[in-house]
Amino acid sequence: MRLEQWLYTIPIKLRSLFRRRRVEDELAEELRFHLEQRAERGIAAGITPEEAHLEALRAMQGLEQSKEACRDARGLNLLENLARDLRYAVRMLRKSPAFTAVAVLSLALGIGANTAIFSLINTLLLRPLPVPHPEQLRALFLSTTRERPQYSLTYPLFEALRNHNDIFSALFTWSDHQFQMRSGTDMVHVNGVLASGDYFPALGLPPQLGRFFTRVDDHLSGGKDGPVAVISDRFWSEHFQRSPQAIGSGVLLDRIRFTVIGVMPTDFFGAEVGTRPDIWVPLSFAPKVDNAACMTSRSCWWLVVMGRLKPGINNQQLEAGMKVISPRVLHDALPTDWALHDQKDFLQQRLFAADGANGWTFLRVQFAHPLTILMTLVGLVLLIACANLANLLLARASARNREIAVRLSLGAGRPRVVRQLLTESVLLSLVGGAIGTLFAFWLIRLLVGFITSQGGPMSYIQLEIQPDWRVVLFTAVVAGGAGLLFGLAPALRATRAGIAAALKESAQNLRRDRRSLFAQTLLPLQAALSVLLIAAAGLFAGSLFRLLNTNPGFNARDVQLISVDTDKRPEKGAALSVLYSRILERANALPGIRKASILWSTPLSGMGWNDVLVVPGRNDLSDEQRLTWINLIGPRFFDVMEIPLLAGRQFQASDTASSEKVGILGELAARRLFPGKNPVGEHVNFEKTSIRIVGVAGNIKYRSLRDPDYAELYIPYTQKQDNGTPSFTFALKTAPGAPGVYSTFRSALHEIAPDVPVGSMQSMQKQLDDSIGRERLMSSLSLFFGALALLLTSVGLYGALAYDVTRRTGEIGIRMALGASTGNVVRLILQETALFVAAGMGIGVLAVLAFSRLVANLLYGIEPNDPRNIVVAVLLLLAVAVTAALLPALRASRLDPTVSLRQE
Repeated sequence: MRLEQWLYTIPIKLRSLFRRRRVEDELAEELRFHLEQRAERGIAAGITPEEAHLEALRAMQGLEQSKEACRDARGLNLLENLARDLRYAVRMLRKSPAFTAVAVLSLALGIGANTAIFSLINTLLLRPLPVPHPEQLRALFLSTTRERPQYSLTYPLFEALRNHNDIFSALFTWSDHQFQMRSGTDMVHVNGVLASGDYFPALGLPPQLGRFFTRVDDHLSGGKDGPVAVISDRFWSEHFQRSPQAIGSGVLLDRIRFTVIGVMPTDFFGAEVGTRPDIWVPLSFAPKVDNAACMTSRSCWWLVVMGRLKPGINNQQLEAGMKVISPRVLHDALPTDWALHDQKDFLQQRLFAADGANGWTFLRVQFAHPLTILMTLVGLVLLIACANLANLLLARASARNREIAVRLSLGAGRPRVVRQLLTESVLLSLVGGAIGTLFAFWLIRLLVGFITSQGGPMSYIQLEIQPDWRVVLFTAVVAGGAGLLFGLAPALRATRAGIAAALKESAQNLRRDRRSLFAQTLLPLQAALSVLLIAAAGLFAGSLFRLLNTNPGFNARDVQLISVDTDKRPEKGAALSVLYSRILERANALPGIRKASILWSTPLSGMGWNDVLVVPGRNDLSDEQRLTWINLIGPRFFDVMEIPLLAGRQFQASDTASSEKVGILGELAARRLFPGKNPVGEHVNFEKTSIRIVGVAGNIKYRSLRDPDYAELYIPYTQKQDNGTPSFTFALKTAPGAPGVYSTFRSALHEIAPDVPVGSMQSMQKQLDDSIGRERLMSSLSLFFGALALLLTSVGLYGALAYDVTRRTGEIGIRMALGASTGNVVRLILQETALFVAAGMGIGVLAVLAFSRLVANLLYGIEPNDPRNIVVAVLLLLAVAVTAALLPALRASRLDPTVSLRQE
């Protein structure tokens, strides 16, 4: 069609669509005019008016037929027919509220669960950064001999990469940092980022206001504006009320005045997904605001590194280039203070680049595999819901045989009737998808809560899941596809029956037909998927149960943790230890606190510090035997945590910087380092310092409940006297239900050190629970999906059997008239059900054996192919199937044979 024809016809089509009644009146008037003109010509030719009118109608091939031809010419019939089909579908579904409610609820649960999991996958794995050409970004990692690569790199590694780079147009790096900032009378923490000068130029995003810093600003003394900072849109709104005067203003961070030079775009929070930093400062200021040693240390792994590829570089060239520069980069960044064999292992590693279009997040490493498993499970739930829908549609279509036969006999084509039935199934699915979206929002909040509740490295996560076009498209495709895919077979089967046979059937006298292959497949399919989902739920629940019953080695009850940040205090070394001792002495005297102590690394926080100890006179010990995890603690720590002291004594106030260096070994470390003897009184060397062992404590779970026991060495915090003394956490054993502990402690702390930021209070029990957040997530959702699968399977089984019993009324009546007992009828129905369910169970068991291999690394204390778990899954499904089948079977057994035979 030429352009001028489009320009002529489009207004006509739009007018026909939006002013339909007027257009229809004009069409009727025009056709009547043509009819009258033809009739007048016939009358003028000498025939009677009646004959002329009939002749004109024949020539126009009928008035209504001509109207249809004109409507077809407008090309809007498809929309009009669709609107009529939708109106009719709504009327039919309103006539069967029970059927509609069950179908919509089944699909809503299945589609909602899929939407929720996909939304999280989209946020973590699929959504690209909102920057120009994100496909050019690559994240750089270091391969290791361990299962997981080294995702954080050292600053010397980054410098060596930049010096030898000929692949990337820009390389940039960053690290998270919490700044101290005064807010009113309090010092508070502000989430920030230390970023290299190429961070913003490489991302290529313009600022909302002002400018971004570059390499010129990335110097210890700063550029022309001195120390500079870029702030987030949220920080700009909260602290500057979105005033343009913010540019050039100063903000005091970690006792350093930074000049604000730019504001980030509203919807961008940096290259790290799942975080919401408020301040970005140049990386060169790390020595002033963070640990200065990390800028020069070749063993401090703290930076995430990304790069933007040069134009024209493809993946093959990238891989070859990384292979070429890896030896030179690793040689330049070799940790020279490592043992020789560790240096050799380091040089044998290599750098590799991964797709960075979606940014970087540790969540991707932590949850990629669990989310894939969950997506598989919710996909199976949706499949069961769709099979359930197909079963319901089959029963409904059979009950409408007469209606469909009448429509076919009156001239409706089979494609037209199939389209009408598909419209009903798709409408059900779309309504289910709309309601499922509401369920998805609730489930998303649950998922985010599970993820962000974890302690340690996950504590800074502020994940916000915003649906985008991918989520909308996914939900629409899933909803529409489910309706089309599982509504097509019932629609084709319903329109295949002979018209004459269907018209002879009455609603009460339905003859039994052979079940189609599609119908025979649905029940075994549901049973197989249910066994798989129940078994998966059993595996994850069993794993969680064993973790919950794992002894952590301490008593978390009534223990509260409050962290303080003294990194920016002027006191260092011994003076800082004195400050902590004053705070600790005051905490022990506060009301509601039974006893208090202090520690550096809290148990199950996911963080730690290890080193290789030296035992004088023992050269037969391997590095693995001597590798020990270190913690700094205060007096009464073992009393607060209720860790048993197996030998010797605890630390005392007399263990000071000037006294003999002492330590307490964990039980495992004592067995490894001093097998067969009491280690109390023996010595170990740590950081070139001789430490006398004064006690042996019971083992505790140091970093994770899943990890095996670690060898541990405890050192008094008062004897860690170098300038790198870290911030500590206070562990408070409180009276049960004691009120106001946090506010009392905070007031006491501010009296002693008003400039020290205080973290929120968290119970040790919550930290224990949060440490198994992933297992709770998998267990809770898999149990929910397993229960949902059972519910859907029971509804589908009941619906199919209820329909089957109705179809076999006459047959059952004949059997009972010939002497069949009630038990015989019940047994007949249950036996046929058992065949379908048993076939599905067999397939399901095979699926469980295959699936269990995929989740083996997510389990704890339970074998993936645990036969007890499979047996429980089979028995549970069998119990549900028998219960669902029993009701239709009992109803069949109560049929009156006389009434049944009379109907037959």
